[in-house]
Amino acid sequence: MVARLRGKDAMLPAYAHSDDALLAQCDITSSSTHGPGGDHRNKVEAAARLRHRPTGIVAQSESLPSRARNRAQALARLRIRLAIHDPAHSDLQVLARHRQERRLQITVEHADYPMIVACCLAALSNAQGRLADAAATLGISSAQLSRMVSSDKEVLAAANRIRQEAGIGPMHGAS
Repeated sequence: MVARLRGKDAMLPAYAHSDDALLAQCDITSSSTHGPGGDHRNKVEAAARLRHRPTGIVAQSESLPSRARNRAQALARLRIRLAIHDPAHSDLQVLARHRQERRLQITVEHADYPMIVACCLAALSNAQGRLADAAATLGISSAQLSRMVSSDKEVLAAANRIRQEAGIGPMHGAS
């Protein structure tokens, strides 16, 4: 059964859909967690795994004690992976809402974070990996763009792939 999107979600990239609309596009599985925690750890199937059917992208979480919290964390990770996968459908108006002068004011937990990631990666791609040119397009400083793409290891890896394809050396993230 294919979920039909209605209203505003129909025009948005998958990572910007409402939770319900995005979850409708996913296969959701739960399992027991493994690792430290003793006898009580494996008594509840708390781990959550989401597989986005249209793209095959998978995200999972098993570090939290409740299935609902793990599903929320996996959904947040899925949104970032989808933004990395398809940054071309980014919306600079969303970025503009979080820009103050040449700085971005957003946290990784914010609902708009995946769209900001997509904007940054799309600008970097359009600028053939050049940070200064991409930052100028976004109306932010090069340092802000560098900080943004370094805030997540998968986003940094995507930015470095763009730069490598352009023959530019990698950026280094925070350890």
